[in-house]
Amino acid sequence: MNKHNKDETDFFVVALKEEARRAIWQVGSSTDPDALIKSVIEEIEALAPRPEAEEDRSDEDIRKQVAECLLKAAYATRPYCIRCGTCCAKGSPTLSVHDLQLFTRDIIKPTDVSVIRRGELARSAGGDELKRSERELLKIREVQGDNTCIFFRPGDKECSIYDSRPLQCRRQECWNPQNPAEIAEQEMMARETLLRETGPLWEIIQRHEERCSHEQLSRVMAKLEATKGHAVEELLELLRFDQHVRHFLVEKLNLAPNTLDFFLGQPLSSAIEAYGLRVVEEPDGGFLLTVMNESPGS
Repeated sequence: MNKHNKDETDFFVVALKEEARRAIWQVGSSTDPDALIKSVIEEIEALAPRPEAEEDRSDEDIRKQVAECLLKAAYATRPYCIRCGTCCAKGSPTLSVHDLQLFTRDIIKPTDVSVIRRGELARSAGGDELKRSERELLKIREVQGDNTCIFFRPGDKECSIYDSRPLQCRRQECWNPQNPAEIAEQEMMARETLLRETGPLWEIIQRHEERCSHEQLSRVMAKLEATKGHAVEELLELLRFDQHVRHFLVEKLNLAPNTLDFFLGQPLSSAIEAYGLRVVEEPDGGFLLTVMNESPGS
């Protein structure tokens, strides 16, 4: 082996060990870097650069593939939760019917939960892609401007309800990517599970859903685009009705304003930002629509 090839090999070995140490530190494992590399050496060799005519990956692509391989192996050396907070920082859990007792025990309250309504444009778990929700979901709220669950305390990296955490959190196995923690459709909790016996309140929520559903919002937004803005009054009517119901629940039923994301979902005036529009409420209670510089979705 000439000196040039030896230097390249030595550099690769050092870089590989450093990547292994990074993976071990990230998952809180105590395994040895050399042992970790040895456990997946065949997979790493299979990721080596191919002949130039066959290779379509960049050096950075290859590095990421090797890093993912080592990270997966590192998680396998620590098959239990060490309460590191990695999962908590990637997003909050979706609630299931098995979590009903968390409400009855007052561990989770309406102020802790938001509803993603059917048809709503919402960001995928752990990502930035907007997708329409195929059904209603109840989720623990996240820190504003962040994906972190509100029950996670970054200072001491602790979940404040760890011993009574929701089912999806209990199923989460970050060390086992092949075992996703998704809640099956038949297990998912919806507002009706909690509110169908509340009489007038549930009737108002149903009426709101009929008039202000995200399917209806999507149709109005499509019509607005097709008519080059001439259907704006239909959109304003939706916004006014949504706002009216929210004010009614606060003023007449004495609901706290910070519970409305649970009872009704996010305001339509916020939801239309996913379509590239922003709403400014004027002093007289009217709405002014403006176009955002960049639309996050369609």
